[in-house]
Amino acid sequence: MSDRKAPFDFIRFVLLLISVVGIWYLVKDWRRNKAFRKSLPDIIIKVVEANTLFSKLSGFERYFANADEQKFLNSYRLTREAIISNYESIGIAEAEINALRLFCKNFDLCAITRKNYNDEFVKVEQEKFASFFAGLEAYPLSADQTEAIIRDEDNNLVIAGAGTGKTTTISGKVAYLLEKGIATSDELLIISFTNNAALEMRERCRNFCKSISGAENLEVRTFNSFGFLVCRTCSDQEIRLAFDDNDKAKTFLQEKFDELFMKDISFQRKAVNYLSFFNRPPKDESEFETRNDYLTYEQGFKNITLDGKKVKSQQEMEIANFYCLFNINYEYERYYPLEPEDRNPTFGAYQPDFYLTDYQIWHEHYGISRNGDVAKSFTTRPPYKNARDYYHAGMAWKEQIHEKYKTRLLKTYSFEAAEGTLIRKLKERLLAEGVEMRERSSEDILELIKKSAEYEDFINLIHVFLGLMKSCGKLPDDLKPNKGDKRFRVFLDVIGPLYYAYEKHLKGIHAVDFNDMINNAAQHFRNGEFKKPYKYILVDEFQDMSLGRYELLKAIRAQNPGVKLYAVGDDWQSIYRFTGSDLSIITQFEIQFGVTSQSTVLKTYRFNDQILSLSSSFVQKNPSQIIKQLTAHQTTPDGHVSFEFIKIASNGGLEHYLRHRTQHLTEILGKISVEKSNACVFMIGRYKHNAPRDFRYIRNQFPMLDIKFFTAHGVKGMTCDYAILLDLDSGVLGFPSEMADDPMLNYLLREGDSFENAEERRVFYVAITRARHKNYLIYNGNQPSKFITELLMANDQENEAAIKCPECSGPMKKRTGPHSEFYGCIHYPKCTGKVALAVTSN
Repeated sequence: MSDRKAPFDFIRFVLLLISVVGIWYLVKDWRRNKAFRKSLPDIIIKVVEANTLFSKLSGFERYFANADEQKFLNSYRLTREAIISNYESIGIAEAEINALRLFCKNFDLCAITRKNYNDEFVKVEQEKFASFFAGLEAYPLSADQTEAIIRDEDNNLVIAGAGTGKTTTISGKVAYLLEKGIATSDELLIISFTNNAALEMRERCRNFCKSISGAENLEVRTFNSFGFLVCRTCSDQEIRLAFDDNDKAKTFLQEKFDELFMKDISFQRKAVNYLSFFNRPPKDESEFETRNDYLTYEQGFKNITLDGKKVKSQQEMEIANFYCLFNINYEYERYYPLEPEDRNPTFGAYQPDFYLTDYQIWHEHYGISRNGDVAKSFTTRPPYKNARDYYHAGMAWKEQIHEKYKTRLLKTYSFEAAEGTLIRKLKERLLAEGVEMRERSSEDILELIKKSAEYEDFINLIHVFLGLMKSCGKLPDDLKPNKGDKRFRVFLDVIGPLYYAYEKHLKGIHAVDFNDMINNAAQHFRNGEFKKPYKYILVDEFQDMSLGRYELLKAIRAQNPGVKLYAVGDDWQSIYRFTGSDLSIITQFEIQFGVTSQSTVLKTYRFNDQILSLSSSFVQKNPSQIIKQLTAHQTTPDGHVSFEFIKIASNGGLEHYLRHRTQHLTEILGKISVEKSNACVFMIGRYKHNAPRDFRYIRNQFPMLDIKFFTAHGVKGMTCDYAILLDLDSGVLGFPSEMADDPMLNYLLREGDSFENAEERRVFYVAITRARHKNYLIYNGNQPSKFITELLMANDQENEAAIKCPECSGPMKKRTGPHSEFYGCIHYPKCTGKVALAVTSN
């Protein structure tokens, strides 16, 4: 009986519990509804206010930005939380229900509604302002440009291409803001990067806005000039610019280097150490896959000793510099006098690396590792199965020769260089052989250094590194070499005293440099010492933003939380990494600045579709670049060739090359003058020294042509009819420049992409996208740029470089011998590979 009663009692308990809970819920619901009805008048006031505001935000008068959305949501969040879910069934008036329903929809779907509204707003505004946009320039703005202008998010990034009208787009944005009354001229901070670009932007903005009141007060500045304005305004005493161009700063550093060298023996030894043994990034032949890779890399460096001798490798240059510094007379690769029976065809003529003339000592530097291995790039010859056996057989033959002829042989090894003991071991062996070492005087050494092929590169590197260090807010003592990086440790010994001397000079004359302008201006904003009620910051060429400029923008925005950033840029034209430009600031724009509207402007009006196709393909070989599909306004006429490759076959030295270059330039300009008598022609070089020495003479021969010279960096943002690219050769100061990629700069730069010559590829892209009609590319046939070889291949032109050397797999060039023509390796005399013309014909 009790067993049957237990389940019954449990059921009654559950029913009782459900009844209690139900009654509690009904009471709670009744109280909530009562409380809601009581607070409804106040809620309705807020709801009507919110609906009115939302109607205004979406009323096709203004763009509905994220900041507006967040302000709306934050303002009415408590109101939304106060509205009960069943408000429609508690007996309130229909008008109140409708107001609440509209508010809940606006609040809950705000993000979706805002997006759809903004897309529609752009279309409505494009139609409304169609005549305004059409009247800004001779050609109406494109739909992409007007959309980029109209979108007005918290942050706006416009990704554009070369010649697509970046200046027009940003000037159109200025005109649009003033025309609609969204901002006044003094509420706009308009910034470009170079003086020429800022001047063009100022003229374009004022022209677009000439009928708008107050537009005459518009100012466009470079980052530097804006920073200087802020610094002068906030400084207690007058300040001035220390160096108004880079050449003057380099001259000062050169003079200070000479002074420290002569007065400070410690500095002198450190400088000599660096310039003699560490001026190149250490890279052994064993790091290369093929002989061609190694020889191509070596071709990028001068390998000229302090006493002016051309040697084949970095390690040989270090050895020769040691001999030079200690007054040890030597000959490089002197022929060893062999009797006929000892002339081995397998190893060729015997030329030991060095011969010490005062002591009759021959010196061989062997390229082997400690376990006897050779680099993968080494080649072999029959009957030897591999390069190691072939190389060791050569070593044994050489030593047997010295033993037979009773000549003294001194040996050093590549593994000693890798272990950092090469010079110490060499010194020990020389002393053991009785060689006297007499160190040169300070005056003699300085004279050698200043005459050396590396001195200019060294001063350039000092200047670049110092600028980067200041841009990043670093001191020499802040920089710590990675483990094993002896080169950077030695470099810091040199840059440190020069940096402090440089800073002392600036302080002594109450001056600032370009980096100080930016860094100090940012600090003045952070301290509240410079105040300006900016509503918009508009930045052109945003791909060139550096960390210092980024910090300045952040400081301005911190002072003006509502300010909007409008940035226009092209990652394909980011070419100032050596000054601290950080590509990630544009590629990760939204992470850096917050909610962003991204637009694209990709129709180029500058150059034809042939130039577009080749240049776009070239720059996008680097997978890190943003993929863009540009289109061209111009179509290439049938039969027109937009790239002409001019090879100078010069074997007679620099003067011979320059004479041939002048001849070719005259012929090119003659052709251009026939095609367009008043054409604008740019000669473009990687560096200033690429400018023709007889430039004035050449220009005077064609007075109707507008001929100018620019560096590849200086020409950015400019347009011409025809471009002539000069000296597209390999080398440290070639194109691509090997100096620009010195790994020591990575201590101050954010990690760049790993693609080879990434920055130089973008610089070259800038150079070949200046001309409307045609590019002429001039190069030395003996040492063409790797970019030239690549373009020749891509352009389907007959190319000697397609024939591979049987010795090193490198490119070949046609040569003339005593009996016939043949193809010889481009690395001759370092590589003696040949191919008969008959073989290539077959």
